[in-house]
Formats: sequence, structure tokens, C-alpha cells
Amino acid sequence: MSRSRRKTPIFAHSSAENDHPWKQRVARRLRHRVKQALRHDRDGDRFAGRPWDLDSCCSSDKDGKHYVQHPAARLMRK
Repeated sequence: MSRSRRKTPIFAHSSAENDHPWKQRVARRLRHRVKQALRHDRDGDRFAGRPWDLDSCCSSDKDGKHYVQHPAARLMRK
């Protein structure tokens, strides 16, 4: 992989190592919403929604990307 290079200089900026805790919180909220919907309507034909309906993916700790005009060579290596 010594010759592997990025083709576009787009990099993520984040304040977290990973999205795992955020995804856990969103999934828990979704499961709670589904349980509430099932208690209300036993037929199950009404779905409570998608995870992104409850929480925006932009609110996660690890979000966003930015374009670098003239990146250093070390940043373009994979």
C-alpha cells in the first residue's frame, strides 16, 4: 500500500474516536419509539420511523468533512 493515494483531498474533522456511543443512543431511542407505537396500535401497520427521524446525523460527535486546497503529501497517503 505504499503507493496508495487519495484521489480527492476531502478529510473528516471530528471530536470523537468513533460513532458507537451516538449510534447506541439513537438505536435505543428508536427501539423505545417502536415499543410505544406497538403499545398504541397492536396491528403493527404503523412504523415509528427511522433512526434519523429522531436524531440528525449532523448532531453526532463525528460529523462533517472539509476540502483541503493544497494538502500535504502525508495527508494524501492511505
